[in-house]
Amino acid sequence: MALASVQHSRPLTPNVTFAARSGPVNWGARDLLTDFAQVSGAKGLIALALVLGTALLEAFSLSLLIPLFDLVFGRGAQSGPMGRVVTTLLAADTPSRRLVLLLCLFALLFTLRVAVAGFRDLWLVALQSRFTNALRLQLARRLAATRWEHIARLRHAKVTQLMGADIQRLAIGVELLLRSSAAAFVLMAQCLLALLLAPLLSVAMILVLALALIVSGRAMNRTRALGAFALEANLTLLDNTAQFLGGLKLAISQNLEDGFVRETGETLRQLSERQDQFMRQQTLGRIGLTVLAALLGSALLLVGFGWLHLPPAMLVTLALLGVRTVGPIGQMQLGMRQFATVLPVYESLRILESELEDAAEPRKSSPPEYPQGPILFRQVSYRHAGAGGDARGLDGFSATLAPGEFLGVTGASGAGKTTFADLLCGLYPPQHGEILVGGMRLEGPVLASWRQHLSYVSQDPFLFHDSIRRNLSWANGNAGEDAMWRALAVAGAETFVHGLPNGLDTLVGERGALVSGGERQRIALARALLRAPGLLVLDEATSAMDSAGERAVLLRLAALDPPPTIVVIAHRIENLDVCDRIIRVGGNQARADCGGAV
Repeated sequence: MALASVQHSRPLTPNVTFAARSGPVNWGARDLLTDFAQVSGAKGLIALALVLGTALLEAFSLSLLIPLFDLVFGRGAQSGPMGRVVTTLLAADTPSRRLVLLLCLFALLFTLRVAVAGFRDLWLVALQSRFTNALRLQLARRLAATRWEHIARLRHAKVTQLMGADIQRLAIGVELLLRSSAAAFVLMAQCLLALLLAPLLSVAMILVLALALIVSGRAMNRTRALGAFALEANLTLLDNTAQFLGGLKLAISQNLEDGFVRETGETLRQLSERQDQFMRQQTLGRIGLTVLAALLGSALLLVGFGWLHLPPAMLVTLALLGVRTVGPIGQMQLGMRQFATVLPVYESLRILESELEDAAEPRKSSPPEYPQGPILFRQVSYRHAGAGGDARGLDGFSATLAPGEFLGVTGASGAGKTTFADLLCGLYPPQHGEILVGGMRLEGPVLASWRQHLSYVSQDPFLFHDSIRRNLSWANGNAGEDAMWRALAVAGAETFVHGLPNGLDTLVGERGALVSGGERQRIALARALLRAPGLLVLDEATSAMDSAGERAVLLRLAALDPPPTIVVIAHRIENLDVCDRIIRVGGNQARADCGGAV
């Protein structure tokens, strides 16, 4: 049976694979910035050039204030080296003309600075989006390549939180750090200009600013601890919400929803307290910087005027420089604090990716041909972690399935029927024994090819919160509407879907909540048939149907031409008489082949 290929759209991000580590990990700021630089590539260099350009234009614009003030104060643009440079460059014979030319040059530089800063911000936002997409795509690849036995143990809320809000927060934190870097360049340009104007006075100003940054940096550890708490609190909220929504019907029917509300309220209270602490730190920092800038500007004026006897234009420019340092320092403080809060997110993401990488299935880009021939379980054992004795799983199980056979599987609850289906689909590797298809072990590239030609339907099938058409096309993106209706007819859902107001375009709700259990199973079965599988595995996939409806579906499956190999797991043995053979799972599995009718 050929599986129709699915067309893939062009990827949103470059094919980037971040480096993984084995053993204990301690991911930090340098690793995060390295990953960001890897994704940014040449675009990151352009952003850096724009950052530097903004800083230089800032310095040039401010440097023109001295000759401007000189002209306004009547000194003729002669004080200091900048005044002499401007006099040379602006060959105007009157002060008024020089003033006009200076104002035009200042306006031009200021406009150019605003334009470059605008392009810088656009590039930074684009890099943030690029980085976000790269992180999400990398995590999706890791998840898709991980063995199912590891995925089954994952905390789903953690993956959802990381894939959604946390990675977005992480990218915003990196962008703010980049803006802090831009502010640092502007601050350096301002300090350099101050050094050129008044070296001794500027050294004192720079020392005060450095002390302010050191004091601000000492709070980074507390900020990082707040980020770690927020990460866990948000994860708890998401986990509780998902579980509550999943069990909402049960909770409301028994008045158990108040417990969820109380737990959510307590988590929100703790999170709010920590966020209030963070905001108080931010506010106090801003107030301190503003007061420092005012004092610094006043001190510069007093010392420059009373001790150094600097010209008025230079004094005003220095004071303005001192005040303008508030913006860059405030931006640096905000960026560093926000970056510190998202470092725990990055560490959690990379630890998860390392775990997924360690649990990845070995695959090749070009799997071999689809294995043909009988399916052989030879003394296969698999027991689930935590299961005691033979309560869950298989022990020494042997069976043979012929190509095109319609096999019924039955047994007591916990005997291992679902484990048998999972092993058949390659979701779990045997702990003991082996599974062969056409004489080839079901592992590695053979397993990858095997999965391309099988369909699996569980007792509680998954449906997207979308239309029936979208749910069906997920299995085969090239399937036309006629093929969908044929598959629905085999599954016994044709009449039901025709009767819906919007037919195939009817919304089924979250996990299929807007249709009945039997209708959900029929849609999932039709979706499986659209793959034209070589192997069809139904694990209690007809349990929500009535007995007559289940029998009718099994009869239509038995009449498929050409016939795929079909494995039906069911508790109601009376309808399994349509199968070619029935095996019972459980009991004396280790002794011999379980073939033969029950």
